[in-house]
Amino acid sequence: MKLLMTFLAALSLAGADFPVANTELLRRTAKSVEGFWDQLQAVNCVESVEQQKIGPNGKQVYRQQTDFDYIAILQLTGNDLIVDESRTLVRSPQHENKLPLLITNGFSAFQLIFHPFYQGAFEFSAPEVVQKEGKELLQVRFRHLHGARSPSVLKLRQREYPVEWQGTAWVDPTSGAVVRVSAGLMESMEDLGLKSLTADVHYARFDFKGERDSSWLPSTAVIEVETPHQRWRNTHTFANYKRFSVDVKSEMGPSK
Repeated sequence: MKLLMTFLAALSLAGADFPVANTELLRRTAKSVEGFWDQLQAVNCVESVEQQKIGPNGKQVYRQQTDFDYIAILQLTGNDLIVDESRTLVRSPQHENKLPLLITNGFSAFQLIFHPFYQGAFEFSAPEVVQKEGKELLQVRFRHLHGARSPSVLKLRQREYPVEWQGTAWVDPTSGAVVRVSAGLMESMEDLGLKSLTADVHYARFDFKGERDSSWLPSTAVIEVETPHQRWRNTHTFANYKRFSVDVKSEMGPSK
């Protein structure tokens, strides 16, 4: 998986002792994420991308929104899992500005951290039962292992730099589905001019006409980047999912 962030609050887990991970939970989560691999490639949706430039006082300086018809194809190529995203413009920004903005790709598949291809590149904590967003979920902390393959890169001045993530994931205890992943940098990348990088990705159950089982698919992804002098926030919203089938005409919305 390559999450490319074209550069135009890290979480405080470094040094923390992790309890022993729950092997059975990781196995079920890996299986769920392998299913997600197939589900994501079987649909298209409308992706709305809101790009914001944030001022020193934390207030919005500029905002633009662009809508795309979105398709994701996941490929295993050599030593990489690659998220190949296709975006067809549906609606362009009303007023485009020449301010430098952040470009973020691939975060719809952020849960691939738990895929068997990448699980060995992370260590995971034992799960904790928590109430989150009105649901009982299992909370799992994770952090990247130094020297292991990285699931994402930062693209800066035509070069790619591996990103080492640490953060927290929330998992459905019954299905093993990943409901949310929130992460930041393990260590500073200030030598590259990057003060902080965070990602917060939500997944939701979607029901399709004629299908008994729900599919867990991306709902929102919020990515923030801060340098010594500038700050950006991108919000990706995924909606109006449709199956690649002549018989399925509309998605019925998130399950309650």
